[in-house]
Amino acid sequence: MKNSYRYTCRQTQKSQKSDSAPTQTKRHQRNKYTDNFNIVMTLQSQTEAEELEISLAGKKVRLALERRGSEPNEIWLLLPALSTVSSQSEWDTLADNIDRKAQLLSFDWPGFGESDRPAINYDASTLSIALNAVLDYLVSNGTTQINVMAAGHSASIALGLAEERSKQWKQLVLVAPTWRGPLPTMTGWNPERFHWLRQLVSLPVIGSLLYRLNTSRAVLKLMLSRHVWVNPEMLSPAQVREQQRLSRMKGARFASVSFVSGGFDPATHSDWWLDKAEKLHCPLHVVLAEQAPPRSKGEMRELASKADRVSVIKGRLGLHQEFGAELAALISH
Repeated sequence: MKNSYRYTCRQTQKSQKSDSAPTQTKRHQRNKYTDNFNIVMTLQSQTEAEELEISLAGKKVRLALERRGSEPNEIWLLLPALSTVSSQSEWDTLADNIDRKAQLLSFDWPGFGESDRPAINYDASTLSIALNAVLDYLVSNGTTQINVMAAGHSASIALGLAEERSKQWKQLVLVAPTWRGPLPTMTGWNPERFHWLRQLVSLPVIGSLLYRLNTSRAVLKLMLSRHVWVNPEMLSPAQVREQQRLSRMKGARFASVSFVSGGFDPATHSDWWLDKAEKLHCPLHVVLAEQAPPRSKGEMRELASKADRVSVIKGRLGLHQEFGAELAALISH
């Protein structure tokens, strides 16, 4: 069945003035982007939690979105990095340090975080459909200038829509960008050679057991310390437990194994994203990770050769989370 999407948005805004506030429901006017669009708003805080319903592989999938800040004509759309522990909460430090006049919208990719995690075949097109839905949702609400910031492997998803969507973007900021999953990067093999692994981990019993072994706290701590974070304080027992919680949410193994095995890789050679960068209709800003793994860092530099602006921040592939304050200061100038 062809993938599609429709909008069913639940919006919760928290307010410090009252613990119980009225709920407002309104139907959005029909237009080219939406067929049946409902907003349910409960006034409870400055952060608005929203839901967007899309259809993937014949299943209804709920995307979890979070909006912060005022409502200017411009907005920052924040795409979390793809990983076993992917979550929109990666942007919390940046959000706490950025100019308060900016509006930020982040969301969890399908299969990750607080979004639905159905047992489907996850690939780059799955995430492209989700990103297209979020972009259309913003446009349907009158947003005309979108600043897109993508971390890690989500950079390749954003670049995949470069020719089609970037006329709506004010700029594209790629933070420690990658285009290839861990196993293809380490082995140099085509992602198709790991199709068996995706099938194995998807099995009901043995797949779940194997996945639990690979999301033990020891394994996660090793992965995070080698490739993601620099500061040992980021690896506190509480933080590692939280990362394990994210990795072991019901259904999380399906998208996670796709990422690890290269299922989200858009191509087999880095020429792909160099070509996509040249087709952008907006300025490109590449933020290099000073302590990224050597192979990833070399490919970041190749992409940076196509950028309008290049910056360097200390950190590894998770610099947007670990050094969110520095990143916020960088993009505020």
